[in-house]
Amino acid sequence: MASLRYIDCCEQYQQDIIDRFEKARVEKNFFTSTEIDELRLYQFQNAHRCKFQTTSSNIQPIVDITDMFTNIDWLTPKFEELFGKKSFAQEHSGNFYITAQPHDAHVDLPTEDEEENRWFDNLIPWKSVIVPLFLTHDTAAWTVFFNQRRPGYSVTFDRDFTAKQEHSGYRIAREYEGFIDAKGNVMDTELDYKDWTEAKYPHITQNNFRGLSEETILEHITGDLFVFDACQIHASVLYDQQPTHWIKNGINIQFYKEHNVAN
Repeated sequence: MASLRYIDCCEQYQQDIIDRFEKARVEKNFFTSTEIDELRLYQFQNAHRCKFQTTSSNIQPIVDITDMFTNIDWLTPKFEELFGKKSFAQEHSGNFYITAQPHDAHVDLPTEDEEENRWFDNLIPWKSVIVPLFLTHDTAAWTVFFNQRRPGYSVTFDRDFTAKQEHSGYRIAREYEGFIDAKGNVMDTELDYKDWTEAKYPHITQNNFRGLSEETILEHITGDLFVFDACQIHASVLYDQQPTHWIKNGINIQFYKEHNVAN
């Protein structure tokens, strides 16, 4: 099979990507406590290094996610039970994170540097999952999944130059473009959908939020699994009852389809 670069696959097979869009959902009690313990340990026992961003209070144990599926023998069967046998490619992107700050609106996909290494040839984005591993005692955390999708590279949306991720590898979008809805319709990136409040999004300016509208808000509970479109824009949500100081640990994982596979 001839190799087609990831970004070219996104363009050539965009309708295939759109046809698989679904509303974000939670799979309750997806992992056992033993499985969560193994995943917690894995990030420290198998990290090549740890990346620390002082600006975002974010520690990332750098782990090869594809290798993790090889090394943990129950992981692929567990996701095949959820998604279907041989329903996804063997290559994955993603990362562990330990953070004390809410995340800006962003999409987790291959970075341009990763794509340059040709790791994702012949692949198109399909699903992402978030695995909550722990949350500090007596607190809570939520993630909002927006109606807006954006196929392509990983990106953080920041008109107001407030993002502190210049060294993360994510593209920083100063002008928003490429937003589509779950049916593939182009969406207005300048429209104010009136979903922003300072209480829920103190970490995202109202100007940066413009063009985004809420689809689903899910609470982080250890053992649960968030499932959403890999191209779906998402961010942290805060509520008044949430303490000022908290730490959460989790994994985000991206699943891909080979572009010539019909399923």
